[in-house]
Amino acid sequence: MIQLLPNYSGAQTIYLTLQESARDYDYTHYLFKFTHRMSGEAHYFVAVTPFDNPRYTAVEVYTNTDDVNNVLLTETGYYEYEVYVQSSATNLDPDSAIAKVEQGLLYIFGVDITTTPAIAASENFVYYGN
Repeated sequence: MIQLLPNYSGAQTIYLTLQESARDYDYTHYLFKFTHRMSGEAHYFVAVTPFDNPRYTAVEVYTNTDDVNNVLLTETGYYEYEVYVQSSATNLDPDSAIAKVEQGLLYIFGVDITTTPAIAASENFVYYGN
């Protein structure tokens, strides 16, 4: 499972093994599709890959901007991700890609549901135990 922070201005790196499934195709870029499981909203971006070799693929993404190489993710929760291979550096349509090479689960961290209340006790109290 991939884990990312929402609306984060720094580069976040995803590590996958994409060449295992993509070795049979002639391609130059990876197209990612993130679909939120509750809302069904889909987000697309073409991956920036500083490392792409048979052992692993490193994908850098910023989740605070929406352009061809990054994705604006503000909704927390679970997403399904799909990775496609393609020859275009700008295509964001999976139907125009060569093939889907991987799919899985993505989790976008959110604010904790529960919080621990701060309890302050005055020094003027006397506590008795039973």
